[in-house]
Amino acid sequence: MSNFKSLEIWTAQTICDVGILLSIISFLLHIGRPYFDRIISHFTLRVAADLWWIVYIILRDGTLFVSVLFGFLNLNLDLMADVKIGLPFVPLGTVALAAALSIKIFRNTEDINKSFRISTYLVMLGAFLNTIGYVLVMEAPGDEYAIAKTTFWETMRSWRSNSNPELATITFYVAFVLLLSIVTIAALKAMCIYRKVEKEKVL
Repeated sequence: MSNFKSLEIWTAQTICDVGILLSIISFLLHIGRPYFDRIISHFTLRVAADLWWIVYIILRDGTLFVSVLFGFLNLNLDLMADVKIGLPFVPLGTVALAAALSIKIFRNTEDINKSFRISTYLVMLGAFLNTIGYVLVMEAPGDEYAIAKTTFWETMRSWRSNSNPELATITFYVAFVLLLSIVTIAALKAMCIYRKVEKEKVL
């Protein structure tokens, strides 16, 4: 294996791992909203409260966006054959996070309402799937552990993308179709909004 190929694999694996970590951070920030709200209530200056809220939004939604982007970068059969991705958990986790991001873009999720709850549930689902895929599949115990020879852990290791091309192919097609559907719906929604704004300007 050439040094360039080794570097490519290391980079792709690192991006995948960081994306999983960011999804967990985003989930923690979502469920930690009451803490940030309490801090805001103690600020006497409106400017300080606004800055605190902006920082919170950037961290919460920024980590969500980057985790979706990193998950998408690894959702291709070439890289899935080289790096270990927890199938089918991590790709489906990316789909759930992408759905949450789409809801955040087109609906009011800043107030405590139905859209906020749905988006938070999707972030929770995405982080959960990523955690399961990382802990149980990608980082399953190696041969140095006696339990590694049990049926459960052997099955978990067999679900790694670089050792199960059949499952990787099926997961890729399912996740790709779901992501394509989310993107298509989002694009159509955006076009509807643009047409509505254009008509209002004409009137």
